[in-house]
Amino acid sequence: MRVTMVIPSVLLALGAAAAPSVARAQVGLGVGGGVTIPVSALSNVNKTGYNVLADLSFRGPDSPLGFRIDGMFNSLPTKVTDARTLQVWTLNANLVANLSNTPHAPVTPYLIAGVGYYNDRYRVRTSGSEVVASGNTSDNDFGINGGVGLRIALGKSSLFGEARYHYVFTPGQRMEMIPITIGINFGN
Repeated sequence: MRVTMVIPSVLLALGAAAAPSVARAQVGLGVGGGVTIPVSALSNVNKTGYNVLADLSFRGPDSPLGFRIDGMFNSLPTKVTDARTLQVWTLNANLVANLSNTPHAPVTPYLIAGVGYYNDRYRVRTSGSEVVASGNTSDNDFGINGGVGLRIALGKSSLFGEARYHYVFTPGQRMEMIPITIGINFGN
């Protein structure tokens, strides 16, 4: 059985188990940004770049499990020339597991893991304008991600910092990167 079929099935089962608490969920909206580090073969071609994140999270009032949908943009310049940049847009569905024993702790470490849809393309800047590199159209692939984070409560909002490993099932060479993101979440 293909890995891309197993992971969504596992997440669906875990999501169904968390459904009762999601029905009474606290909803949050988060924004953040940080650095993106290319890993493995991607680091042979690309340098460290940046990321921007927006997310919508759902968490039960006293549940350690939550659900988060996030969109992320990653930009990684090539090592050959700064005029050529890899752009990766992602849409992820993640489960979030709070590791604190206290439901409303001021500092909460968490684990995050999920599946996503990734769109990647190279952009080339020429004479002040931006074009898609010739012969290299955008690719759409599925991937997985997982990592750790820390949330610090600030009343109804919270600051967060996280590092996640992303593995994209691209044909041939796999795309691997680690976005390290710092941001703020409003609402939960």
